[in-house]
Amino acid sequence: MSQFRRSLFASARPFSREWLTNHFWVVIGSVLMAAGYNLFIIPHQVVPGGIIGLAQLINHMTGLPVGMTALAINAPILVAASRVMGPGYGVKTVLSMVLGSVCIDALAAWRGVEPVVPDILISTVFGGVIIGLAVAMIMRGKANAGGTSLVGQLISRVTRVPTGRCMLYVDAVIVLASVIIFRNLEAAPYAIIGIFAISRSLDAVLNGLDASKALMIISQKHEEIRQVILGGLDRGGTVLAGHGLFKPEDERQVIFTALSRRETVALQKRIRDIDPDAFCMVFETSEVLGSGFKPWR
Repeated sequence: MSQFRRSLFASARPFSREWLTNHFWVVIGSVLMAAGYNLFIIPHQVVPGGIIGLAQLINHMTGLPVGMTALAINAPILVAASRVMGPGYGVKTVLSMVLGSVCIDALAAWRGVEPVVPDILISTVFGGVIIGLAVAMIMRGKANAGGTSLVGQLISRVTRVPTGRCMLYVDAVIVLASVIIFRNLEAAPYAIIGIFAISRSLDAVLNGLDASKALMIISQKHEEIRQVILGGLDRGGTVLAGHGLFKPEDERQVIFTALSRRETVALQKRIRDIDPDAFCMVFETSEVLGSGFKPWR
């Protein structure tokens, strides 16, 4: 088997349970993403960035179908990404691109481009949430939906600028172009709302609606705080030995723990009551694995 084929199937054996599950998520996510664009975003000429947004602009100028135009743009980007970063995107990414594009055009041919919700604000928010959920499904299937994420990764490789910032720049250019081409300045705020709705729903699905927090607590009354974490919250943690910056000879106990969002708020209130002079740092976490949190897969 060639190196390319090995890279495609490295994550799961073909037709195994994992392989079928991944492809299920990719198919459902691609269809749902097409519905989000066709039913809510495209009818109102809202362009929340992305390759499909660029395809919307080309459709407006030339009449070419949005789905096939997006696929034509995505194809060379995928080839370039495979050459630069290796062929790890695999057949699931191709499946997602093709199925999503075909479904967008099929829906347009079947029902036209009339909006399901006449109100542009409600339609933009609802469509953005659906698209974000769909992209999360595709990512859960270990694939990529294409679009500016691939462009951002390519630009990041060349310029060393973070991928997220590159994606933001590309989306900003597409949104600006939509204002000029559609000659509708009022659509720009809705495009921003759409981008925000997509990103927030994507984060909510990938990180969980009740994302966990990591805390580092420094207090002279660390023993009382430790008892609150162990007894009151039924959580664990680690006590780290530290030294003061101004007085290195002063030893300090640093409590490091992970809690849910609600538990974090409760603990902060208890710390304020126990030691108003305590120092507490709260960190966002994308994932916490282990006892009491997500199980190891």
